[in-house]
Amino acid sequence: MRAKTSSITICQPKIEMFKYDYTSIPSILNIFKMENQEHYRKELISGKRNIKVDIKTWNALRNLKKANDTFNDVILSLLKERTVAIGGENLKAIKYSRRKVFLETEYDYKPIGAEFEYNDVKQEQANFNLDVKIKKIFYGKKIMNPSEFFGVDSIRKHFNHAFLNIYLKCVVLALEKEFKAHTRMIFDKDFENITRWRKTYYEYSLSEDSFINDIEEPLRLSEEKPDQKIIDSIKKSPSNSIWNLVK
Repeated sequence: MRAKTSSITICQPKIEMFKYDYTSIPSILNIFKMENQEHYRKELISGKRNIKVDIKTWNALRNLKKANDTFNDVILSLLKERTVAIGGENLKAIKYSRRKVFLETEYDYKPIGAEFEYNDVKQEQANFNLDVKIKKIFYGKKIMNPSEFFGVDSIRKHFNHAFLNIYLKCVVLALEKEFKAHTRMIFDKDFENITRWRKTYYEYSLSEDSFINDIEEPLRLSEEKPDQKIIDSIKKSPSNSIWNLVK
């Protein structure tokens, strides 16, 4: 018995088309071709497509819809969060909530605290991204925004050695809480050793996506040289006056 299907319209960006120049003597065949091409051109410019999904998938998407959302909004949201896992004929959609945690640690023998949040990945051990974001920094008698304290925002954390190190310690704490993973990282230099990270992810069969996005990419980017504007911003930051990161 054939499964019930439903249609969803997905919007795509407009596409510019070539102009077809037929200079030869018109014929029935050429006219037929031109009509087909014109129909195809209009279809592309409309920016819409129809797809068929089975009724279970339709219901799952409908349940994710908010009051003013379209199905296009739902699908784009799922793609943006990168939390769609496809296996065989099953579509599994996970929308993460965010979990807030506090880290008390040291960097270069100076005590510091960080309030951060990450995706509450629960039991998704083989398929997750933590997406750790530090929200507040606690140092001495002050509570500061991380971009103010480090001189760079979260996207450019790899340019500030202290920011990157504390971020990686937050990742360790998240892995300990979610999967009881013991990284055996103690000293500051341990957290920037990608071999240690790879071993941990192998030992606990953790997500490859998380390793690439949460660990490998920030460490790789830390090897790049920042422009002078970023250097000057770090130089003026409280973190530089504490640890002398930029001379």
